[in-house]
Amino acid sequence: ASKSYVFCEPVSSSMKSVSGMVRKVAPTDANVLILGENGTGKEVVAREIHRLSSRKDEIFISVNITAIPETLFESELFGHVKGAFTDAKEAKPGRFELANHGTLFLDEIGNLSLAMQSKLLSVLQEKTIARLGSSSSIPVDFRLICATNMPIEKMVEEGTFRQDLLFRINTIVIDVPPLRERPEDIPPLVNFYSNLFAAKYSKKIRPVNDRMMQQLMDYNWPGNVRELQHAMEKAVILCDNDSLSFQWLGERKSYTPAGFNLEAHEMELIIKALEKNKGNISAT
Repeated sequence: ASKSYVFCEPVSSSMKSVSGMVRKVAPTDANVLILGENGTGKEVVAREIHRLSSRKDEIFISVNITAIPETLFESELFGHVKGAFTDAKEAKPGRFELANHGTLFLDEIGNLSLAMQSKLLSVLQEKTIARLGSSSSIPVDFRLICATNMPIEKMVEEGTFRQDLLFRINTIVIDVPPLRERPEDIPPLVNFYSNLFAAKYSKKIRPVNDRMMQQLMDYNWPGNVRELQHAMEKAVILCDNDSLSFQWLGERKSYTPAGFNLEAHEMELIIKALEKNKGNISAT
């Protein structure tokens, strides 16, 4: 399972519903579409489905649609033969081939261009692919899980997402709620990450006290579980004794999801670490 997030035993009724759906759908080979805001842990849900499936001993391939340039997308997914294009020095299998017998997770599926949507639909219908530069068909057998934070049904109405492709990928839909709507799930996540990062940084950390935990539960977490994870790591790194402090959370109450970004968070962390180490870069 991914260490980025954790699929904790849920406390909230909404996440218990998600967990129940995961257990029901995992043993099947049904295509799954996972919806939810950025940082809610959609990939964790996908990995949990894979872990509980009959394909659990096979590979899990994760593809972030937005991370692949459009010019390279077809080569990355379908692979290519030697000489298929200028830089194709040798043959290379694509993600569809690599995921054979396993699970293919396509994240941010809403960002897929209409041209690539058509090609993906063809793969799902024919269960075969052809590498770039080759006319030979290669059979593929993978379980498809997709995810998006975009209003995909509205995109169908607007003509930016194919309805026939949506029908193919959303046999089962799982909607992961944002963290602000399930504050009762925050304590188990806090405990997990405090233990994880205490072990990582060789620190002895006392459990978060009730007052601090309430402060964490009152915060709206615009970055969802991803933000909580980074907050816990920061708290563990900066603690001078065995007690964690989250006073800096108060500075973020005016933040919005668009305003929160990892780079700013890392810059703040580096500056504070430099101050703590009196400018010693090696120590920092």
